Amino acid sequence: MRAQAATALNELLTDAKTAGYNLQIISSYRSFSTQSITYNGYVARDGQAKADTYSARPGHSEHQTGLAVDLGSGTCNLEICFGDSPAGKWLAANAWNYGFVIRYQKDKTAITGYQYEPWHIRFVGKELASEIKTKDITLEEFFGLPTAPNY
Repeated sequence: MRAQAATALNELLTDAKTAGYNLQIISSYRSFSTQSITYNGYVARDGQAKADTYSARPGHSEHQTGLAVDLGSGTCNLEICFGDSPAGKWLAANAWNYGFVIRYQKDKTAITGYQYEPWHIRFVGKELASEIKTKDITLEEFFGLPTAPNY
């Protein structure tokens, strides 16, 4: 991850542990090659149309920016039910304090192009994260971007 995002993530993980939540990194930076393997595996399993709702095409993944990370706690890792777990609820309530947003929010699929992913956080800095959290909006809404395919 990029240095500023990694520092913020370490603080988030430390504070989560202090609060009683054992958040763990499931996936962070991915190279183009790794994203190609990941995406193509999903396409082979589910078809391209479905894969495009939950996985970015190579060259378009937030993981390739060094600003995104998938977190888990051993309960519902990389599953929507993570959002209802105690650790997932803590993450949703507190990520913004460290400069992260839940990137693919519940009921925002039509805007982001991706299904709800309560485990996927993106570093945007504390000021922007606070505004996004307060307004309950997506990055697309903040920047006034049109809804578009995610590739």
